[in-house]
Amino acid sequence: MKNKNLLCAYLILSSFFFCNIVFAQVPVRDEPHHKVILENDYVRLIDVHIPSRDTTLTHIHAAASVIVFLSKTTIGAQIVGDKPVISNVSPGQTSYAAYDEKPIKHRVWNQGESLFHVMDIELVKKTPNDDTCSILSQSGLKLQWLQKLVRTYRLDIMQGKQYNLPKSNCAYLLIDISGIVTTASSGSIRSVQSGGYVFFPPQSDVQISGSNKGDAQCVLLELK
Repeated sequence: MKNKNLLCAYLILSSFFFCNIVFAQVPVRDEPHHKVILENDYVRLIDVHIPSRDTTLTHIHAAASVIVFLSKTTIGAQIVGDKPVISNVSPGQTSYAAYDEKPIKHRVWNQGESLFHVMDIELVKKTPNDDTCSILSQSGLKLQWLQKLVRTYRLDIMQGKQYNLPKSNCAYLLIDISGIVTTASSGSIRSVQSGGYVFFPPQSDVQISGSNKGDAQCVLLELK
């Protein structure tokens, strides 16, 4: 009888832990540290804040994604079944993850002393537009890398200078890394500072102006 009771207790406990593991693996948009702040036909922009010494739930990424780091800290990440990976990240770093081809389940934690802030930009479209747009080339704009649905640039904006983005069959997503910029498009004027963003649909005339208070750095996504 004693062994039977122990076996029952073991099975109940095992079921409890199994259920916890299953329910902890949530879609990324449902993970409490991740907040969807923009969603349209091109992107799903997920703003991520992880305080010092905090850890996310295990969550699932299943869409091609651009990752833009907005803070300097040390983070850890562990894919289910793999060993943890520790990385130092800095504002303005970007990367591309083909989660559409190889979805992952992982958890992320902040083992630094400052807030971990990153934007996970899921690429919603499955195929690019038929009419492609050209690679941007102008002073202050540097192509970092390209993929089938996106090109990513670093945009260094000098104090008081204006940059014009041409009308294009591509959409643009501007993310401010540091400093203050002003954007103007279709009669809409916006002031953007660190951690802010602006989305411009295709065929937009876009002006980006630097503040008189200092230089700024942005990341620009050209979305096909």
